[in-house]
Amino acid sequence: MIKQLVETLQKEVSATRAFRHVSEVVRHHRIQASPGFREAAEYCRAALEAAGVAAEVAFYPADLKRANWSDRSFLEWEGISGELWVKGPEEYRVSSYAEEKHSLVQRSHSTPPGGVEAELVVVEKADEDASYQGLAVRGKVVMVDRSIRDVKHLAVDVYGAVGIISDFLAEIPPVRNRLDLPDAVQYTSFWWSGRSDDVPCWGFVLSPRQGERLRKLWAKQQQDRGEGRDPVPLKVRAVVESRFYEGTIENAIGFIPGETAEEVIVVAHLCHPQASANDNASGVGVALEVARALNQLISEGKLARPRRGIRFLLPPEMTGTYAYLAENEATIPNLVAGVNLDMVGEDQAKCRSVFQVEYPPLAQPSFTGDLAARILQEIANEARNLAGTSGLPLFRHALTSFSGGSDHYILSDPTVGVPCPMLIQWPDRYYHTSQDTLDKVDPEMLKRVGVLTAAYAYFIANAGYREAAWLAHEMFARFAGELNRLVQEELERAGGAKAEGRWKVLSLAEARLGFRMERKQADLASLARLAGASDRSRLEEAIAPLRQQMEELTAAARGRLRAAARALGYDTEGQESTLDQWEEKAASRVVERAFRGPWSTRDLFDRLPHRREEWGKFQKEHSQFRGMTVAMYWMDGQRSLLEVADLTELETGSRDVEYLVRYTELLEEAGYVRIRQ
Repeated sequence: MIKQLVETLQKEVSATRAFRHVSEVVRHHRIQASPGFREAAEYCRAALEAAGVAAEVAFYPADLKRANWSDRSFLEWEGISGELWVKGPEEYRVSSYAEEKHSLVQRSHSTPPGGVEAELVVVEKADEDASYQGLAVRGKVVMVDRSIRDVKHLAVDVYGAVGIISDFLAEIPPVRNRLDLPDAVQYTSFWWSGRSDDVPCWGFVLSPRQGERLRKLWAKQQQDRGEGRDPVPLKVRAVVESRFYEGTIENAIGFIPGETAEEVIVVAHLCHPQASANDNASGVGVALEVARALNQLISEGKLARPRRGIRFLLPPEMTGTYAYLAENEATIPNLVAGVNLDMVGEDQAKCRSVFQVEYPPLAQPSFTGDLAARILQEIANEARNLAGTSGLPLFRHALTSFSGGSDHYILSDPTVGVPCPMLIQWPDRYYHTSQDTLDKVDPEMLKRVGVLTAAYAYFIANAGYREAAWLAHEMFARFAGELNRLVQEELERAGGAKAEGRWKVLSLAEARLGFRMERKQADLASLARLAGASDRSRLEEAIAPLRQQMEELTAAARGRLRAAARALGYDTEGQESTLDQWEEKAASRVVERAFRGPWSTRDLFDRLPHRREEWGKFQKEHSQFRGMTVAMYWMDGQRSLLEVADLTELETGSRDVEYLVRYTELLEEAGYVRIRQ
């Protein structure tokens, strides 16, 4: 069923065409709500229409008035020019926006006409208030080694700096540290709230090598002063021209019609600075080629006209997806499933990346992750072993659990209800830097992902009872393998725990086995959407034996876990623990979300500026908790916050009840949620 579809698509999907689209998209400076993004969107519209696909560019207001669910809009921005010079004790040009778009902090405000010349002050750990004590930065330019988003409030709003220079480069262990990319410039942007105390400023971003040169000048100046000499002041000159205005945000949209109102949606965000290639011109290039290939095969009769339409959404990341869904709420029930293409084109040898199918969150029941995994398995059968008896992949790949961070996290939110795996390559050595360039893109990888995407979208678009029944057996087989792996993982986890705590680990392990079974049962139920109303009872009858076998397999897995624990000498009995103060609070609270979709907290501390500093400290103290997005999905207005904490731990292995209690209190104060006692 999958094999024939994949073979048909492999003959049509073109690596060359997809790569050509990537090479065109990277020419545009694709900042959200900017002329460059609009140009890129128009290119995509024209490419879709040239392929015979119905296409449009949809426009939404870019102002400080509109909100799409919890996502507030912002002004359109145009960066016109920007140069940074060192004026003493040496004189040289540091960077130019005309030559390197990453060098200017995106959404920088203009300097006064003629520019600004000011003394430079280096501030270490500039995201901490204590770092400014004893330093005079008012009216000066600060150089920082932190993300500009983390330092802007203190450096500019509180202590009065006129501009910021950053040589921060985010590290991605184990594939990237600062020394790996000495000439890379980090992608950085301001996000303005429109509040009167959000002081306008500008900023520049330097590579580690550029930053080191400037820091040496600063260190020499400090040394001279310490030795009683009167050095020439270290000054910089910045000239920035930009403009903010009420404009538009655009989505490029293509559509292949089906026979019903139902749809599958393929998403690939179009934004990021020139010449960002893998992130995410690669996803856009694949989406455009998939649209062409499917339309061609359907037009030629090599693939039947699908039951459901296939929509291609090329938005500014997050912003455009919020806008599209908020504008089309009435049609959301027609969206059966989606897939998100983000950073899919990597040359794996250069980028040190792994291609991944990321499953949707478990709070959103879905067949989609297992379907994408099965198609990946077919595509990875590229070569043969020496005897010709087994298939082998020629690329690295993996199946991963939900992590979010891109447009799929909006669609997959249970309040939206569109299950959406993500196809991504990660880690990426050049992620969000000026060195994410076209030479890091592999055309053959674009084709692999294109075939997977096309097969996934078409299978769902055309699926009925037969496809749903087949997929149920695929899902069952994967569940059986998952149970076996889970037993071994839980035994390993128990072995690493202290002896007196192993009973608790094993108790949680048994709960996790049951949880996985319950979620897979819910995933099976989601197949009813494919079968259609007339065949739902027939499908449920076909699936019933699989459900029974799942329960039996889970009971057997529990038995194996207990038997193995006893054989290893683990204590499986212990006393029930009592609730601590945070768990007691969580048990008495139910969180209702005030908005559909995930809460967009980009402007959280613009709403609550008095909470910024204390919350920053709290987050550092609780930085190990990684389950907040997953916890949000379990908040359905019915479960207690303690139940949410339990479910989050079962899904992610991460638990921090204090964080959940205090963060939801913060969100209630900002108006994102309501808490019932």
